[in-house]
Amino acid sequence: MRDLRDKVVVVTGAASGIGKALARGLCAKRAHLALVDIDEARLTEIATELEASGQRVSRHQADVGDRQRMQALPDEVLAEHGRVDVLINNAGVSVGAMFVDHSIDDAEWLLRINLMGVIYGCKFFLPELLKAESAHIVNLSSMFGIFAMPGQALYSTSKAGVRAFTEALWTELDGTSVRLTCVHPGGIRTNVIRSARGMEAGDKARAVELQERFAMPAQRAAAKVIRAIERDRRRVLIGVDAHIGVFLKRLFPVGFQRLMTLVFRLGSSRKSSGKSSGGWGGKSSGQ
Repeated sequence: MRDLRDKVVVVTGAASGIGKALARGLCAKRAHLALVDIDEARLTEIATELEASGQRVSRHQADVGDRQRMQALPDEVLAEHGRVDVLINNAGVSVGAMFVDHSIDDAEWLLRINLMGVIYGCKFFLPELLKAESAHIVNLSSMFGIFAMPGQALYSTSKAGVRAFTEALWTELDGTSVRLTCVHPGGIRTNVIRSARGMEAGDKARAVELQERFAMPAQRAAAKVIRAIERDRRRVLIGVDAHIGVFLKRLFPVGFQRLMTLVFRLGSSRKSSGKSSGGWGGKSSGQ
């Protein structure tokens, strides 16, 4: 899809982080936008900002993990725009906790949004996307969808599920008008750590500090996603950390996890001695 001008793009999780940066970047490309988020106040803020551009911008308050709400969403978008050309399943959440301390309620909450939200989006928008002359689906996974980290067992599970689901659709939709991209970001400056469940206040503060110092700005990540749509790329790694991690995981499939065990033990010992562990539970893809 070389030209996004006048395309209708649905973006979930559009009120903050990568989603907000995507909305701005797509608007600059002269695309029309259907912005989706659970946070109505922030959604209104970004929609109002972008409406000044002259592009059509609609806002849709929704929990992507709510099946009935997502099933109704395509009709709302069609009523506003008449068609759908691109779907970006970006919304995501995190829980920073060891599995033994991870509540089942939090597990179901995370999997419902991160994995089922992507499945719902694809399932309910796909009939309209197949009608388009040229259409695209972008699913946000994570570098943790390729390799897993302690403190992020269920987050990694959800993002690995997104990767597997997207790769299966590559084959299933081959020969149709719909192309798919799976995105694997590393550390990105977003609100996902601030809103993460299960983290101690001190760990969260340290993780946020590290994110602000070292993570990639959301607008740079969004630009790479938009470029991937324009070039019909199937997979995108974003960030040096993602590239290095994936390379090592490929080179040492089992040894990489052993290395993670050593690093984790070192972090735990530093934490128990009163030094910063770097906030293991807060490392995330930033959706």
